[in-house]
Amino acid sequence: MRVFFPPAYPLRILATARRRRRLTAEVDSLAVMGTAQYDGRPSPQFAARLEHVADLASRFPDAHVYTLGANLPGDRFTEAEVGRKFLVARGVEKQRITALPEGNDSRASLKALYLQQPGRTVVVTDPHHVLRTEILAQQEGLQAIGSPAPGCPSRFPRKSWFRTLAHECGGLLVADVSARWGNGAADRVEELLRNIESRLRPSRRARHDHLRTLKG
Repeated sequence: MRVFFPPAYPLRILATARRRRRLTAEVDSLAVMGTAQYDGRPSPQFAARLEHVADLASRFPDAHVYTLGANLPGDRFTEAEVGRKFLVARGVEKQRITALPEGNDSRASLKALYLQQPGRTVVVTDPHHVLRTEILAQQEGLQAIGSPAPGCPSRFPRKSWFRTLAHECGGLLVADVSARWGNGAADRVEELLRNIESRLRPSRRARHDHLRTLKG
């Protein structure tokens, strides 16, 4: 069991972000976590993830590819659909790709992936997001390792680098609380963190309100 020590979160996240696991030929599936898209066009962050998946798809030609992520109210396209279209344009065969347009957060997207029984899976996401993705994937029963997108635009010392690190520290706290004390306690911690983030970043309020609606 992991030691519950939140002050160590930044070090754990950064250590995982810099890690490059050697990927063997024993890969059944590749999956890419969805993130922001703008009316069918992937954000630079999403595009970096997708470019990495396209590279991995060429290295592992027998691996099936899953694109993950739903949409927010008002969006015409889902993240999964945008990801699939991007990969096809990069030369990945259509029949290799399954779009799973479900989930507005990491856990929900990974739940949808688990239902596909993808086997040994490499999950591509941002460097700061790798550690939490692996923890959530394990909690959902997936046999998965994370692979950080090398082209991620959130780089030190940009503000986005510090912002995503802080966000992942909060997400890691919620994941650890859920594992130790259950979903009820985790939901309360998550709500507190969302309220703080909404005050610091008003642009996130609409997303948070939507996630509250989904939880009922």
